[in-house]
Amino acid sequence: MLRKILLISLAFVITLTGCKKAVEPETAQQKTVTLKGQVLESLTNTPVANAVVRALGITPTLITYTDSMGRYEFKFDVEVETNVQIIAFKEGFEPDTSNVLAVPGRIVEVPTLILKRTAPETPTSGEPASIVLVSQSAKNIGVKESGSVETAQLVFEVQDSSGKPIDLAHSVEVNFRIGSGPGGGEFVYPPKARTDGKGRVSVNVVSGTKSGVVQIVAESFVGSRTLRSLPVVIVIHGGLPDSAHFSIAPEKLNFPGYNIFGLTNKITAYVGDKYGNPVKPGTAVYFTTTGGIIEGSVLTDDKGQGSVNLISAEPRPVHPSLGPGYAVITATTADENQRTIKAETIVLFSGIPQITVTPTNFDIPNLGSQVFNYTVSDQNGNPLAGGTTIKVLIDGKDIRALGDLDVTIPDTRDRSWTRFSFAVQDTTADTTRRPVLIRISTTGPNGSATVNLSGVVR
Repeated sequence: MLRKILLISLAFVITLTGCKKAVEPETAQQKTVTLKGQVLESLTNTPVANAVVRALGITPTLITYTDSMGRYEFKFDVEVETNVQIIAFKEGFEPDTSNVLAVPGRIVEVPTLILKRTAPETPTSGEPASIVLVSQSAKNIGVKESGSVETAQLVFEVQDSSGKPIDLAHSVEVNFRIGSGPGGGEFVYPPKARTDGKGRVSVNVVSGTKSGVVQIVAESFVGSRTLRSLPVVIVIHGGLPDSAHFSIAPEKLNFPGYNIFGLTNKITAYVGDKYGNPVKPGTAVYFTTTGGIIEGSVLTDDKGQGSVNLISAEPRPVHPSLGPGYAVITATTADENQRTIKAETIVLFSGIPQITVTPTNFDIPNLGSQVFNYTVSDQNGNPLAGGTTIKVLIDGKDIRALGDLDVTIPDTRDRSWTRFSFAVQDTTADTTRRPVLIRISTTGPNGSATVNLSGVVR
């Protein structure tokens, strides 16, 4: 019986021990916190290198040093949010302090610590010797009211003879000017500025109303010497399209695409802004055609131009007033008010060459003459493509011919270039009946055709 009681008591104790362990609170888990900051000099706002930085309020106290950019960093573990005091100091400066809350698992940016100099700085550079460009915010800007960035910032650095930036003890005033430009009211601001503790100075270039290339020069007068930078080039691009400065034109007004498919004819858009300058590169222009196929769109280049190919194919064009063969090419884009603007041109798709002549028979009297009127056109009565040649050859005795005997057709849509004439004259009083043969032929991009005539001269 006693043994049974002891066993029950022992089981009860073990049970109580297990329950107590189950309800004990867990130990808080430590997490890493990172503190980052920077130390700057109060007068010049430049980084302070090799400054001592301490983190107080944690155990153990942490110490580090700033790098060349005045930056520092602490990493340590905490279980709960902890107030930490950051102190920075360096010989020749008054210390500065900042309080931050270190949150477990977080990166905390410490407010910038500012050290005020208590002793004069020892010069660390030589005399100014050159001016160089160290940064440029943009190489291209847009004209005024273009919708593009209109200002670019340039940062120059004045260096000594060893290439080291000058310090405050050798600070100089730098003047800025435009060496050359499009003359649209572009300017620099400020016109002059003094170098900071890093030997640097900045200027803004502001565009005007004309596109083109502008050159910026920085110069400083040191005693009897003039320090001058190399010209810095910035390209000023045009603005958005303007309807009064938007046009298109074909490479060929007339190409033989009515019957021959797969031929190409380049169509070029010329796009300017409201100031008459080329629009900014990359402006989109869209194309449509009433005949054949045309590439859908193009982006303009730095001259405000962009070209696509018109391809001969179905449908064969029919113009409402000019008739078969004439296609309307339309280009569209958007202006500064997001309105669609368009430009149009007409291209002739010319076809198969045909020749007609009157009269077809002739009998020229003694010392007389005969006028022949002939047409050379395609099957729609339109002129053939540019470069087409027409030749009239006459075979006969004691005769001469005058008129359109050797013709080269220009690149044209004008139907007047389908109508021609010549005359054949008898040059002798001899009344002998003599045969005359006339051959009219054409050859060119549209193909070839020939007509032969025969008659007599008395």
